[in-house]
Amino acid sequence: MGALHILYDSESYCVAEFAGDAGIELVDKLARRSGFLAGQVAARFRLGMASLCSGDPGEEAVDEFLCGYEALLTNSIRLH
Repeated sequence: MGALHILYDSESYCVAEFAGDAGIELVDKLARRSGFLAGQVAARFRLGMASLCSGDPGEEAVDEFLCGYEALLTNSIRLH
């Protein structure tokens, strides 16, 4: 797998994109859940983020957009 690029990082969320078209990792830091978006879901996510970021959204607007993907975050994050 290629390089990892952090696209967004706030107190609530982190969004990382894998190089190429491998997919997107979305992490809800507060709920300690994550999900990997691939294929059409990742494509729709990228379009939505591009549309949102074409303006000058604040952190609250981006976090609200990311909240729409909460149902896909099915992996628990555990700290060691």
